[in-house]
Amino acid sequence: MPKFAHRGIQRLPLTIAVLAALQIAPVFAQDQTSTAAPTGQTTNDTHTSKQAETSKAKQLEAVNVTGSLLKRPEYETTSPVQVIDIKTSVAAGQFDTADILMTTAAAAGSTQINGQFGGYVIEGGTGVQSVNLRGLGANRTLVLLDGQRPGPAGTRGQVGAFDLNVIPQAILSRIEIVKDGSSSIYGSDALAGAVNLITKKSMDRPEMTLATSLPEHGGGEQYTFSFGNGWSFERGSIVAAVQFDKLKALQVGDRDFLDCNQDMVWGKNGQRIDRADHSILQGSKLAGCNNLYANTIVKYIDSRVRYVPSKDGSTVGPFPGYHPRPYPTPSYANGGQASYEDVLNYPFFGDSDAISARQRASAYLATDFSFGSVNWKTQWLLNHRTTRTHSYRQFFPLVSDGPLKDDLSNVYEPIMPFPDNGTESVDYLYGTTKLEGLFTSTDSWAWEVNAGFSRSDGSYRHLDIDTSKTGDLSYDNSGDPLVNYFDPGFLSGSRMRDLVNAIGVWDTGNTVYTQATVNALLTGNLFTLPAGDVASAFGAEYRHYKIDDQPSQLALDKSQWGYTSADRTYGTDNVKEIFGEVSVPLLKGIPAIESLTVDLSGRMFTYGTVGGHDQVWKAGLNWRLTPTFRIRGTLGTSYRAPGLYELYLGDQTGFEAQTVIDPCILWGDSTNDRIRTHCAAAGIPADYAGSGSSAVIHSGGGKGHLKPETSRAKSLGFVWTPDFANLNVALDYFDYDVHGEITDLSASDVISGCYGSATYPNAFCDQIKRKPANDPANPFLITDIYGSYININSERTRGYDLQINYDKDFSFGKLSADAQVTYTIEDTTLLFDSAEASGFTRDNQVGYIGRPKTVGIADLSLKRGDWTFAWQGRYVSTTENRDLDRTFTYSDYPDAVRDIKAGWQFLHNVSATYEKGNWGVMVGIRNLFDKQPDLISASAGTTIGNTPLYASQYDWYGRTLFARLNYKF
Repeated sequence: MPKFAHRGIQRLPLTIAVLAALQIAPVFAQDQTSTAAPTGQTTNDTHTSKQAETSKAKQLEAVNVTGSLLKRPEYETTSPVQVIDIKTSVAAGQFDTADILMTTAAAAGSTQINGQFGGYVIEGGTGVQSVNLRGLGANRTLVLLDGQRPGPAGTRGQVGAFDLNVIPQAILSRIEIVKDGSSSIYGSDALAGAVNLITKKSMDRPEMTLATSLPEHGGGEQYTFSFGNGWSFERGSIVAAVQFDKLKALQVGDRDFLDCNQDMVWGKNGQRIDRADHSILQGSKLAGCNNLYANTIVKYIDSRVRYVPSKDGSTVGPFPGYHPRPYPTPSYANGGQASYEDVLNYPFFGDSDAISARQRASAYLATDFSFGSVNWKTQWLLNHRTTRTHSYRQFFPLVSDGPLKDDLSNVYEPIMPFPDNGTESVDYLYGTTKLEGLFTSTDSWAWEVNAGFSRSDGSYRHLDIDTSKTGDLSYDNSGDPLVNYFDPGFLSGSRMRDLVNAIGVWDTGNTVYTQATVNALLTGNLFTLPAGDVASAFGAEYRHYKIDDQPSQLALDKSQWGYTSADRTYGTDNVKEIFGEVSVPLLKGIPAIESLTVDLSGRMFTYGTVGGHDQVWKAGLNWRLTPTFRIRGTLGTSYRAPGLYELYLGDQTGFEAQTVIDPCILWGDSTNDRIRTHCAAAGIPADYAGSGSSAVIHSGGGKGHLKPETSRAKSLGFVWTPDFANLNVALDYFDYDVHGEITDLSASDVISGCYGSATYPNAFCDQIKRKPANDPANPFLITDIYGSYININSERTRGYDLQINYDKDFSFGKLSADAQVTYTIEDTTLLFDSAEASGFTRDNQVGYIGRPKTVGIADLSLKRGDWTFAWQGRYVSTTENRDLDRTFTYSDYPDAVRDIKAGWQFLHNVSATYEKGNWGVMVGIRNLFDKQPDLISASAGTTIGNTPLYASQYDWYGRTLFARLNYKF
């Protein structure tokens, strides 16, 4: 999207002041051995009284800290690390791993792929849920499970990012997020940072949990059941758990803000001037909603002629009960009123999914045994997910209403609704085994060897249209029509079931993705300096990936009407790596330097698909000026090799009718001012009909021309832990600069990028081939559109993270408070060499819809006896489509006003928990004040109803009651 530059640093003090009373909390270790307990979402120092601090230092053993390969004797990291306590998230009604991560400040500042994208084609397949740190993309955020890499899961040929659906919330203890580039520590994919999911290490007895979320307005109900147990032995322990959950669909008809798309335009006097609905829906509750264009018959050789149903049943033209709609479309020119007679809504449309139905089942087993000086650990995870989608699309075959005439004068495109239903079913297996031990001849050196394997086996089943049954003249193998498409029952959707029986076919594809990993790590102190021991870690790793996506036979045969044909996606890759990290204490115990440490890490690697070798590095400085104040900073590089699907996605060639793909057809009727301006600039007449053969759509993987992505990341911040209060404050600056970023340009991306962008012409237009104006047969006809995976120019994002945590025991109970805020200064994406070539008016994307400048989350809890009362507040700042003018010409009405702004929101979640003996009961309300998403005009961006789709920060469920029952046997 286009962007806007802003000197956001000037407003940072205000942000700090507003949030100074809020906070952030616990600790970050993969295996915590001290008695300190996390409370919320932490900075990097857990502050206690001096006496407790001394006691903790005596008891603390070396632990693995996320963001480092080293075992450290204290909870202090050079890289900014945030910890999320699962209990705090559950108290806010977040019973899903994806929900917990997507609402963190580091993620909420960008669009997250969550359930609201169920009806859209996304990487990984319908229903996948991924986390995207800093807006750099889910495939640049590495997800770890107890420090190891589980493989991705999903369907279709674009599996790559980790699917959070496979992780049951019941097994998690906490989540740790490394918020700077971490490729030198963890390898490729950690370009934007890393998320480490930390599991429970022990359970003292069987435990059962039942939970539910019940939206007040219906739809989207969720039910969860989990059971876990642990067994301890003389030489080890076992933890096992199962979890089942079910999410019912949220349909667009369940919410007023989803079920009716309107123009939302105002005149000079503030009155609504939306085009009047003069179709057969006029005066009904379905009128005025632009949900689905159908029940129309378009004349092929002149698309200006379109037949629509007559309100009185009269007939004008060849189709009983239909008449030509007025052309030009009535507008506000010469004092008239803008109106339309097209049918744009249907009684069945309300049962379309806004968030699709989902079921999941998981089983987990972890073992930890000691055999003398060697420990053996294993971990096993099984997960099954089924996602079912239901919506509608258009079917518009090219057919004649009798014997085909030579001049094609009796060829039409009847447009009718057709179900868009599908099922995604994914089985996921993940297993690891680990051996670790100490070298008994030393007091610091330890070793470990890990091996892991994951396999995702997903099938995708979809209701398609078999071209061989359609009689569509656009296809060579279409045969003769099996039904009369001019029947009003088919055109209106009332006979949709008969249409499905005649031309519909269920077809199934399958995707298998496997990943195998082996690594070894050696850690210990190299030598001792006056300021302390020089800690080090050295290791090697080998990873192997394989993808095999087998589309349905219908897709391979190019027989799916309206969809691009798909070839098999098959490929493998492997990487060999060596890496190391050293922590050097330079100074200690002198004025202004309590301690000064430098951390250095590096990784060298070779990818099978890239050739040659490359390397990344990171340097960090950790400077404690006083016992309570610490400065930290990092500078490093990262690297991401092209993913398997980016390289090997099967070549795809499809066809799209001119009336579907070309936005310049009849652009004089368009209410989109960009399309009107740019199509006119291309020399295309306002009444261009767009007849002719379909456009050829080309796409596929980028093997042979894709290059790896590279980046440089910086962070600089301070941590303050004062003596006078149990308070932690951390403020960090982050800066990512990515070059050669890999992205996919689809046909719709190319078309919208050319004609829908703020500037014209631009580099997207070079991907489109049109016939010239003087072509004797089909002037201006689009012949080809090219889209595939390419390396774009660059992306840069920078800003500030603020984290605060405070807790204290009072006479009335223990009060804990924590908060996290992300303030983004810049988010610049250049697809090509300049903003203009990329179709943008400006570089900076901050403040655009889906990319708020400021996001924050705060938690407050009071524990009093057996009761705990919790409150969570979530803030997102105002966003808008800054490429559009608020005033524009609407249907020949000058200086009309539209809503291009999605306003700020503050949502409240509250709960009360009672725990006594074996029982625990929680009751709460999410979105306490039933705050709805802020709406925008239809021309301001992609919407469901008038709700901005890409503003994933908004809550579509509304006020929701949640409850949780926990029992320990």
